[in-house]
Amino acid sequence: MIKRFFKYLANLKLAILILLVIAIVTSLGSIIEQSKEIQFYQVNYSIPIFGLPLSKIILFFGLNNIYGTWWFILLLILFGLSLGCCTFLQQLPTLKFSRRYYFYKQVTQYNKLSFKLNAAKVFPSHLSYTLLEKQYSLFQQSNSFYAYKGLISRIGPIIVHFSIICVLLGSALGALSGFTSQELIPKTELFHIQNTIKNGFFSMIPQKTFRVNDFWSIYTPTGSIRQFYTDISILNGSGLESQRKTISVNNPLLLGNLIIYQTDWGILGLRLQYKNNDNSMLTIQLPISKINTSNQKIWLSSLPSLKKGAESFVVLIKDNRGQMSLYNDNGKFIRNINIGDNIFQRDFSNFKLIDIISSTGIQIKSDPGIKLIYSGFFCLMISSLISYISFSEFWLLYFPTRVIYGGRTNRAKVKFNLEFLKFKQSFL
Repeated sequence: MIKRFFKYLANLKLAILILLVIAIVTSLGSIIEQSKEIQFYQVNYSIPIFGLPLSKIILFFGLNNIYGTWWFILLLILFGLSLGCCTFLQQLPTLKFSRRYYFYKQVTQYNKLSFKLNAAKVFPSHLSYTLLEKQYSLFQQSNSFYAYKGLISRIGPIIVHFSIICVLLGSALGALSGFTSQELIPKTELFHIQNTIKNGFFSMIPQKTFRVNDFWSIYTPTGSIRQFYTDISILNGSGLESQRKTISVNNPLLLGNLIIYQTDWGILGLRLQYKNNDNSMLTIQLPISKINTSNQKIWLSSLPSLKKGAESFVVLIKDNRGQMSLYNDNGKFIRNINIGDNIFQRDFSNFKLIDIISSTGIQIKSDPGIKLIYSGFFCLMISSLISYISFSEFWLLYFPTRVIYGGRTNRAKVKFNLEFLKFKQSFL
């Protein structure tokens, strides 16, 4: 029963059918937004289908998280099993059969060949020399010859199956054991991996301590951000620095199975210094709100007056270069203020801007299967190169007054035909 099941799975048409289903499901995952909140689907997918809202169908079948559903993982397992069965029950026996040398001793056998010719005589020594010079492996038995070359091309389909299985195993391992975390950390602060947005069933979050030493940006002459950097340290259990690196976009920190990316940045607040009537200095922090526009990020805050009934001011910040713009309640621009400046305005003469509290967006990702995936794609590239090699075979049967010979190849048939015709001139 089990043997029959594996033989049924060792079917190329079945493997292609499963792959087609996976491709269709994957395309659905590209169309339908993944891993959103339930309210998102209820609002954006409220169209009725067969009397039911589309959102309920999406949530019932798990189309909001396709790549983590049991049925999608089952499809991957079936596809992997089908490829494995094809490899062990079909491809490997075919390779073993191809390594055997066998002779055509009946004239009727030559009628099945793609290329065949007749001649009156043959010089065996010339034949052997020509075939060996063309890098054929040559075998002789009595009045019959057999030769082949390009046997390595038979390994190509096996490597393709192996590479796809590696990619599937790597993807499954990453989905079940990996995780993704997003952290927004102020400068000089310590943090742990906490805000996990995606994790597998067997994921284990490492208890590591990180510190953001500094964060800064580089701007273009037009004022847009060219690149932003984060100087980050990894601390051991004693609080001592064990590793340090400045990361940027497309230049992450590799820490075992962890990959630490630079993703975003933001501004959390303003740090001001206030001078009391007794000349003592107090440090206060003001919260700030982010407003997204089509072109850039903008942060707004308010400077409330310490005197009752006095006018307050609005602060606008466009970047983290240490400058903010001051507006009154009517939206009239007053002036720009830099870090270290005193705010010489009515009711605000005792305030001094100390710092703009910026934060860095860090993504921490763990994918234990990434090495398997890379190995699979590397093997796939190797198999692509091997697929260009032709597997060619040659037979010859000679009698005292007659010679018949023929050959076949699995690709590059025009080239083989020209080579085959040259054989006649070489050894006949």
